[in-house]
Parts: sequence; C-alpha cells; structure tokens
Amino acid sequence: MPKFDDEAPESIGNEVTRPAGDNLVQPRAEMVVVLAQQGMGRNEISRRTGIPWASVTRIAKANGITFDTSQTEVALRARIAQLKQAQAGIALGLHEDIAVARMLLRTARTHRDYAFASKAIGDLTQAAQRMTPEISEKESIEEVKDFLTDLRDGMRAVRDGFEAQYGVPFDSPEAAEIIKQEANQDES
Repeated sequence: MPKFDDEAPESIGNEVTRPAGDNLVQPRAEMVVVLAQQGMGRNEISRRTGIPWASVTRIAKANGITFDTSQTEVALRARIAQLKQAQAGIALGLHEDIAVARMLLRTARTHRDYAFASKAIGDLTQAAQRMTPEISEKESIEEVKDFLTDLRDGMRAVRDGFEAQYGVPFDSPEAAEIIKQEANQDES
C-alpha cells in the first residue's frame, strides 16, 4: 500500500493554490508554466504531460498566463488544410483504383468476374465522390485573405525589426544602403 505524505498536494488544484513563497517543488505546475511560456497551447500541454486540460487552464490562470487563441485559430486552419490535402490524396488513389477496376471489367471472362468488377467500380466511384474535398469560392477567398494578412504582418515585423536594429526608417535611402551592403556581404 503506498504511503502518502501529508505535506504533498492532494490534487493539481492544491499545487496551484500553494503560497508563492513555499519552497516545495511543484513539478506538474512548473512543467505547465514552462511549456505555456514557450508558446505551447493548452491542449498540446495536456497531451504531452497527461495533465487534464482543465487543470492546465487552472495552473496557467494562477500563474497569470493566458493562451493566445489566434495561434490556435492559425493552427486549426493549417490542420484543416492538411486534412483536405490528405483527403484529396485518398480521392486520387480511389480514382486510380477505379481505372484498375475498369480494366478488370474490360477483361472479364465470366459473368461473375464482370459483376464483381461492376460492383467494385460503383463502390469506388461513390467513395471517391465522398472523399473529394469540396472547396467553395468563399473558402478560397478566405484562404487568400488569411495568407495576405499573414504576409502583411510578417512584412511589418521585418520592417519593425530592421528599424529597431538600425535606427533608420525602412523606406529611407540609408536603409537601402544598409540592405545593399548586407546583400554584398552575403554574396562574398
């Protein structure tokens, strides 16, 4: 039978509510805080550590950490795009299988082989139709808008970083000279 220390926290909630000056190590809470500070999302922290997401939320909140939902939205859009790409790949494979089944239909020597090939073509065609991702014009426009917004934000970050590093406006002649010098150094 395991022994329990009366000083040990009974639950993750107790780890969070211990006084800040308490020198006892709170490894689960510390792990959550470190991962959250590295920019990891709540669900990913929960998956990696085995700590329930609700506890991850409590620990983060107790330590003044909030999760950026914009990163979650970007990650979700990227995951959806990956899934659509995989779905399109499966649909393409099914179309190839249909071509094979059509060849079997053409070369069938018995009524039974002909019936099996016909059934396979029908089933594969239905599966391919279900697996072919539908992309609406609205989705395409939204994807382009998101891409352009991300590109604009990235360009702003580069401009702001350049101006902070060199102390000159990015669109100034001095900046053009700095960029030209750096390009020449990269070529050498």
